[in-house]
Amino acid sequence: MANTDQSQNELCNRAIEAELAGDPQAALPLYRQAINVNRGNPVPYLFLGYLRHGLQDSEAAVQAWSLAADLDPRVLNAWRSDTVAADIRQRSKLADRELRRHFTRLHKSAIAAYASEHPDANVERAEAAIWCQTHDEEFQFNHPEQRPHLFFVPGISSIPVYDESHLAWKSLLESSFEAIRTEFLAARTNAAAEQRPYLEPRAAWLGDDWKPIADSLNWGSYQLYRKGKGNDALIRRFPETLRIIGQLPIIEGLQGPREVVFSVLQGKQRIPPHYGVSNTDMTVHLPIITTEDSAIRVVQHVHHWQTGKVFAFDDAFEHESWNNSSQPRVNLIFEVWHPELTRHEQAAISATFDARDRWNQTRTI
Repeated sequence: MANTDQSQNELCNRAIEAELAGDPQAALPLYRQAINVNRGNPVPYLFLGYLRHGLQDSEAAVQAWSLAADLDPRVLNAWRSDTVAADIRQRSKLADRELRRHFTRLHKSAIAAYASEHPDANVERAEAAIWCQTHDEEFQFNHPEQRPHLFFVPGISSIPVYDESHLAWKSLLESSFEAIRTEFLAARTNAAAEQRPYLEPRAAWLGDDWKPIADSLNWGSYQLYRKGKGNDALIRRFPETLRIIGQLPIIEGLQGPREVVFSVLQGKQRIPPHYGVSNTDMTVHLPIITTEDSAIRVVQHVHHWQTGKVFAFDDAFEHESWNNSSQPRVNLIFEVWHPELTRHEQAAISATFDARDRWNQTRTI
């Protein structure tokens, strides 16, 4: 976790002294001041949440803890380490427990609300789904090699790589390849400044293998939609691409598709083995620019992309990719629903994602 600088540390110490002196109201503004000194440090949020919890303001507490976890997810597991200071371990353990309770209740409430509005719908699998990082009970995945790190629905088939029987829309997408490629090439020329690193800086925490591509255009992206948020500067440059994708069973967020990204992996770069977000969807690659020595491995299956040819897989399985050539590799990437999920299940799952997104937008210190 991030280290506090001197002024932030002094403010936190004064806040702790006020708590110990029995004056929690005096501690509140000190923690807020400490956060404002360096909003990238999760520790003051952790302490603020603990104080709020002691004041019986559980909603404000989980908001502070959730913001801390956004900055550094390790803050919720700090209590498991004997090398972490005792006061941080104490607060981390409470934060972990209360956030699990909060998000589990939020999920159940969202599914219950959907079921109430659609009494004839069978949403039992959606109700049994879990948010992996914040579920409040032990659970098991369907498949030993499938480990989504965010969301998991039991009872649907675990399919590492999808074949054509699952891709009824494949011909539509492939027949539109030239139009999509034309829009990408124009954007790469006229909107080059819109390229962003695919990964945030904190990806470097995953280990040394990730550092070359963390917060770097070594793995760049043109993000039309990312995590449900649209980039208007790019959206208007891709009308045909988005019109075509809109005809597919794409996963939507509050503001549009959850993800529509052109992924640009530079030559001599590698994306290390990892697990994706959820087993509710298939990740679709439409290769725009391929190179001779670039490929993806999903569990034991190694696939070499072919320009204009769809590849779809479940990124909840371990996968990695590489580009050993000297030229960039470009794929259009988006997500469509797992083929076994019914319309009502899709809508109920979207409801729990939307409930979480809406709650996240209300957070404040």
